[in-house]
Amino acid sequence: MSDPGTTSVPTPEQRRLVEEFGLFLEQQGGTRMSGRIAGWLLLCTPPVQSLTAISESLTVSKGAASEAARLLVQMGILERVSEPGRRGDSYRACPQALDRILRVETATALRELLDRCLTTVTDTDPPQPNHALLRDLRDFHAFLERELPALLDRWQRQRANVSPSSPTTPLRDADAAPEQESA
Repeated sequence: MSDPGTTSVPTPEQRRLVEEFGLFLEQQGGTRMSGRIAGWLLLCTPPVQSLTAISESLTVSKGAASEAARLLVQMGILERVSEPGRRGDSYRACPQALDRILRVETATALRELLDRCLTTVTDTDPPQPNHALLRDLRDFHAFLERELPALLDRWQRQRANVSPSSPTTPLRDADAAPEQESA
């Protein structure tokens, strides 16, 4: 394994993509720094990087990188890796991140919270202005609770059918019926 303390210098394309990851996560309610670190750990070689290597590669403070890495570990996007004979932790993109992020339990917990919110506003006079929004949010999360297990099962089957050496996952759903050619 390569030394996770070795600083990789991002290519111009990697820098651009890292910045796009930062903007994307920021737009989703996260921090730009967290997005940049997540993006870097998906692109860098070696894939395991020390905090020092991450901060030097991205030219950011070690404190900012540390705070963002801690948040990403809590979210299940990164995992902390301890290297024998090295002080400090290293990080890598978590291979099971998708499984940790898309969880039925998360949809259930939010749906239950929204149920309690709806109970609180249902009998208000005059009707609470966000009642329809709360109902839609609750109904969507109830939908996710029902549909997510089958969707994740289909994803697991598709992922199992893709060669690890394949450069990309096919965009066509493996379970979908073949498209009919028009005459």
